[in-house]
Amino acid sequence: MAFDFDSLTLGEVAVIEDLSGQSIATIADTVSPKGKALAAVAMVARRRAGEPAFTFNQAMALTLDQANDLIGLNDEEPAEDSDEGKGERSEPSATV
Repeated sequence: MAFDFDSLTLGEVAVIEDLSGQSIATIADTVSPKGKALAAVAMVARRRAGEPAFTFNQAMALTLDQANDLIGLNDEEPAEDSDEGKGERSEPSATV
């Protein structure tokens, strides 16, 4: 299951920003460096999973594949022809 960034507490956001040296908003962009940010998110995810003593240095020692597994980036996307999500109403977009 992919990591739910919307469930981050403000304290967790601050920790991720402090450790990565960048805004949480840069997590999804394609330009900013990702190593420290990914390690910080992996640390938070591991702590939430029941390892409160898991450190940033331990997260920095993870392989990219291990970190991606931990935060759900290696999860398979539903196939385009699957029924997952079909029939669900989406929220209307706001217009200005």
